Amino acid sequence: MSDIYEVVDVVQGSKEWLEWRKTGVTATCSPILLEEAGATKTPYELYLQYAGLIKAEDLSVIKQVDAGKKLEALARSYCEKEIGQIALPFCVRNKKYPYMIASLDGQFDDGSILEIKNLCESKHLSILQLETKSPEFRYYYWQVQHQLLTTGAPQAYLVFWSATDQTKVFKIMPSKKAFYRVQVACEYFWNKVQTKTALPFDKEKDILLISDPEIMSQTQGFKLPDDLEARVVDIARQVGTLQQMEKELALKKKQFEEYQNAVNLLIQGLGASIGFSYNELVRIDGFGFRFLQSRVPEKPSYKRICDKLSIDPKHHPECYGQSSVRNSLSTYEYKSTLTDTVYIPLDDTSVLVSPGAEETDSAQQYVVF
Repeated sequence: MSDIYEVVDVVQGSKEWLEWRKTGVTATCSPILLEEAGATKTPYELYLQYAGLIKAEDLSVIKQVDAGKKLEALARSYCEKEIGQIALPFCVRNKKYPYMIASLDGQFDDGSILEIKNLCESKHLSILQLETKSPEFRYYYWQVQHQLLTTGAPQAYLVFWSATDQTKVFKIMPSKKAFYRVQVACEYFWNKVQTKTALPFDKEKDILLISDPEIMSQTQGFKLPDDLEARVVDIARQVGTLQQMEKELALKKKQFEEYQNAVNLLIQGLGASIGFSYNELVRIDGFGFRFLQSRVPEKPSYKRICDKLSIDPKHHPECYGQSSVRNSLSTYEYKSTLTDTVYIPLDDTSVLVSPGAEETDSAQQYVVF
C-alpha cells in the first residue's frame, strides 16, 4: 500500500473507467492544459467536455489508437524483455491532491512506471531523428510528469514502440519544476470545473457555441444581444439563399468546365492538323482566339525540405509572410429546441424568395448581406 496514492479498482477502457476519468484530472489533460504543441484540443474545449457541455471524442474510431490497443501485448512483451517484469495496467488517485488521477500502462518491481506509445509512422520517425527535441517527446513528457507526480514513482520509462521500426525508450526522472507547473495547471482547471466557470476562451482557436445557454453563461467575456432571435432568423434565411446560389454556381461551374474541355480538344485537334506533335505544346493565335499551352514547373515541398534538413520553421519567423484573415462558412442541418438560447421555428428560416418570385422581380432573387 502506498502513502502517496490509492489504487482504483476499475478496468481501463470500460464504461466505469470512462466515468471515473471525470472525477479528476487525468495525465492526458496536462499537455493540453499547458498548451503544448500537438494538442488536439484547447483548454477551453477540454473544460466543456469535463462540464458535460459537449461530447468527448470517441478515441476507439481513431485508426492509430485502435492499432495501439491491438499491439499492446507485443509492446508489453518487448518492455518486459528489455526492462523487467511489469505489473498489469492499473489506475491511481493521489492522496494529497485527490483531483490528480492517472491510468498507468504498468509498474516495474522497483516502482518505476511505464507509458507505452504507438505513434503513426511520421511521428515515430520524428522521435527517432530528433529524440528529446521532437515535439512528440515534449508532448508526452508532460503526461509522464503528471503520472510521476500522482504516483511518487522514482522514475518512468516512456516507450515509443513500433512493430515495423526501431523502438525508442526514454527514462524520465521526476522534475520539481515540472511538478509545479502540472499541479498548478491541474488545480486551476479542476477548480474551474467545480465552480462551473469555463477556462479563458481563445479567440484564435476556440469556437463559441452560441445556441447553448449553459455554454454562454459559463464563458466569460461574451453576452447575447437582445435582438438575437431577429438576427438569427435573418441570417438563417440568407444562408438558405446562399446555399441555393452555391448549388446553382456549382452546376454552372461544372457545365463551364465540361464545355471548356471540349473547346480545348477542338483547338488541340486543329493544332495537330497544322503540324504540332502529340507531345508538343500547342501555341496558336488567329481568327479571334489565342490558345497557349505552357509547362508548369514542379513546386518544391517546403515541409519535406524542412524535415530532411531537421529545420523547425517556427525558429525562423523572418521567413514567414504576413498573416491574413480567411472567412469560412459551412452549414449543417439544425433543428431548434426549447433549450436553445432562442427557439427558432422551422418556418422562420425559410428562404426569402418564394418560387416564381423571380419572374416578377429578378432584382429580389438574392439577399445581399
